[in-house]
Amino acid sequence: MRIIAQEELAPSIYRIVLYGKFDYAQARPGCFVMLKLPDGTYQLRRPLAIAALAPLQETITLIYRVVGDGTHLLQQTAVGAQLNILGPLGNGFPIENVESTENVLLVGGGTGVPPLMLLAQALKDKGCKVTTAIGFRTAALIFGEKEFEDNGQLLLATDDGSKGFQGNVGQLLATQPEQTYTKVYACGPNGLLQMVQTRFAGTTAEIYLSLESRMACGVGACEGCVVSTKDGTYNKRVCVEGPVFNGREVRL
Repeated sequence: MRIIAQEELAPSIYRIVLYGKFDYAQARPGCFVMLKLPDGTYQLRRPLAIAALAPLQETITLIYRVVGDGTHLLQQTAVGAQLNILGPLGNGFPIENVESTENVLLVGGGTGVPPLMLLAQALKDKGCKVTTAIGFRTAALIFGEKEFEDNGQLLLATDDGSKGFQGNVGQLLATQPEQTYTKVYACGPNGLLQMVQTRFAGTTAEIYLSLESRMACGVGACEGCVVSTKDGTYNKRVCVEGPVFNGREVRL
């Protein structure tokens, strides 16, 4: 696919828009791609969640953080360059049977935010009441506000209180009026996902967690990204059986 746009959203956070052939019909919120960097030195592909889809325009949008040599190289790649993309991969969030009357909650933080952007839009399109709670270290690192506000209610937290609630997302949710959510979707670091598991364990809400994991192949061959079920009887591959799992079954 060809890069048609690349911009910095926040310090070290970039949005890249790719144009070209892609299996748009099979992609859904929570799916990801494995991106091959334009340099033979970097043999392993990088997994990046899909943040937006535009099938009519034949574009996908990815958001990534520059954390090492590989993502630095991606950030330096010019508009017009061609990138090799493997995907869409993963199971995505289960939204096929979501009803328009449902009250749903999305929870995320940091680089766990991008897949929730596409999910919020999809759930709004179904008629759901969507609430999104996201957290960042500080106001300068915030991105995605408009996308979430356009698709429902946004609850925002920063660790230093520079914008929104001061504290983490779990503390923010604790200040909110009691609500009955039919489904809770979350993506982010394990600490955030564990908070969601604990907070909603005693409710009737269906819980779906999108796990972040280092991946080598993205297609289940190397088994380098396994996660265990809570009963310990089965290991599941994040890249194939995931990245989205039933939050009442998976052990973090």
